[in-house]
Amino acid sequence: PTGRIGVAAVTAGPGVTNTVTAIKNAQMAESPLLLIGGAAATLQKGRGALQDIDQLSLFKTLCKTCVSVRAVRDIVPALRQAIVTAQSGTPGPVFVELPIDVLYPFHVVEKEIGGTKSARGLRGKMVRWYLQNYIRNLFAGAWEPRDMSPLPVQVPLATEDEVGF
Repeated sequence: PTGRIGVAAVTAGPGVTNTVTAIKNAQMAESPLLLIGGAAATLQKGRGALQDIDQLSLFKTLCKTCVSVRAVRDIVPALRQAIVTAQSGTPGPVFVELPIDVLYPFHVVEKEIGGTKSARGLRGKMVRWYLQNYIRNLFAGAWEPRDMSPLPVQVPLATEDEVGF
């Protein structure tokens, strides 16, 4: 054991599913491992998007924690907490899912899902309002500074009674 955490970043779908054996090995070896997996855009989850599967359910019995990040402002806190969880107590793997819309820059997401500029009719205007509101919420607070200081890792130590002295 090096005392360091291993990190793997993989693409959504097959990239994530191909890590199952490695994650199970990390669990059995009590090795701290952060698996970062891509995912379909949040708006497309469960709607037949390319490579969209329930990745969290796949890992919930193998990992100490499984998290899907839903807003850009939550990326750093989610990764920080996952790293602490992986290293604290009995070390083991953790999974953080990053949907593609939290990874792309604002201007790309706005262009792709911001809706048309000339929405027609009440339905079109409602859809445009919903999509623009979604983008505002997705990026709200994204440019605010985040705490980057190291978090305390909780490593339990055996008592004299447990050791048998």
